[in-house]
Amino acid sequence: MYVTQASWKSEIFQSVVGFLPDWAQGAALGVFVLAVLTAWALKLKRKFTYHRAVRAGRPVPESARYAQGRGADHLGSYAPPPRQDDPTA
Repeated sequence: MYVTQASWKSEIFQSVVGFLPDWAQGAALGVFVLAVLTAWALKLKRKFTYHRAVRAGRPVPESARYAQGRGADHLGSYAPPPRQDDPTA
């Protein structure tokens, strides 16, 4: 019989929660689940905002942008000059 090993993330979580008293373990698990659900809901909200803006032809809000640009876009004065044949520049 093949038994899967726990991931390193679950091992760390179990070891941290294991130091807590029994009454706090449930609260810690609840806070963790709430954090995961909140992150998921915010991601979904940004996705809906992005698609709604694209469909309506409005500019996409900064908080809903998916693409963060190329690495050179974040280099400031150290960025190489844009190429002449680059249509995005």
